[in-house]
Amino acid sequence: QCCDIQDAPRFGYRGFHLDPCRHFISVENVKKQLDLMSMFKVNTMHFHLTEDQGWRIEIKKYPKLTSVGSIRTEGDGSFYGGFYTQEQIKEIVDYAAKRYITVIPEIDLPGHMMAAISAYPYLSCKGEQWSLRTVWGVEDIVMCPGKEDMFRFLDDIFSEIVPLFPGKYFHIGGDECPKTSWKNCPACQKRIQTEGLQAEGKHSAEERLQSYVIKRIEKMLEKRGRKIIGWDEILEGGLSENATVMSWRGEKGGIHAAKAGYDVIMSPNIYMYFNCLQSKVNEKKIGNPNRVITLEKVYNYHPVPEVLSADEAKHIKGVQANLWTEYMSALDEMEYMLYPRVAALSEVAWSKKENKDYGRFCTRLESIRRHYDVLGVNYCKKISNE
Repeated sequence: QCCDIQDAPRFGYRGFHLDPCRHFISVENVKKQLDLMSMFKVNTMHFHLTEDQGWRIEIKKYPKLTSVGSIRTEGDGSFYGGFYTQEQIKEIVDYAAKRYITVIPEIDLPGHMMAAISAYPYLSCKGEQWSLRTVWGVEDIVMCPGKEDMFRFLDDIFSEIVPLFPGKYFHIGGDECPKTSWKNCPACQKRIQTEGLQAEGKHSAEERLQSYVIKRIEKMLEKRGRKIIGWDEILEGGLSENATVMSWRGEKGGIHAAKAGYDVIMSPNIYMYFNCLQSKVNEKKIGNPNRVITLEKVYNYHPVPEVLSADEAKHIKGVQANLWTEYMSALDEMEYMLYPRVAALSEVAWSKKENKDYGRFCTRLESIRRHYDVLGVNYCKKISNE
């Protein structure tokens, strides 16, 4: 009461991503992460709800998405699964909103859809029966845009999902969609011919077909009052001017999108993938072993690339850290990967480049660690810059 504080974040979009598809995260544990994220003024949760390894949201018109698509048979013969009912989704969204966090759903399409295809085989090109993928990586079997059934299916699920998430954005994935099946599918080739989707420049006819899919999906969501976000592959083959690009394969996609006039959220896998190791030493070897992203590297990341002009830089709307759960199955492992790197994310999203100082940040981190201890957070205690 004895002073006025004038402060404002560097970016309006300050996000984190949870992946309950590879390994499920209970409602209780999602809420715990929302509590912790709100401490650091992170205001967006990107909820990755569908994958090759599991479909995690109830769709009443398509019950097999959860009765079949949410359960996979592991290598040892055991069953693994889980999903959120629509009431649980409402509970999570409301809980987040009370902490000033908006939840954005992701339905990843047209690739990474093996869970849906295992439940409803007609969604793929060949229409054959498949099982959920039990290993990580990219699946060649994807949805078939040559069939109108695919678009009817997606329109139906949007009808149920959109009302659950009142935010303006809807993430449609669009990443890692191999085109092999489309090249060999008569229905897809007919669609390419009918729509006049010819190869142009460095983009193949099949990449133009993906662009056709993204634009049709955008119209479905636009009529429901939502704007789409997609991973940077949605740039391939052309893109609607209203789409937002999430740059994950480094910064190149974000730079290209901003220069072309698209809004961008920076989430490069070389800085903002918290499933990667935190150091080469004193490491529990939880997470992706192929890359090290230290606390200092996260802190020193600047989301606005210097190659952008002042006008182009205005299209950088924010930054997001992603936690993919291929290499972690328990909450304490996930927390170990998130914290304290989330504190660094917060300062990346909040502070201007000229106001940042890693030494001062490390001093403040001592107080943050005491909060973690009181709250029972399994954070990484030994920080290394190697």
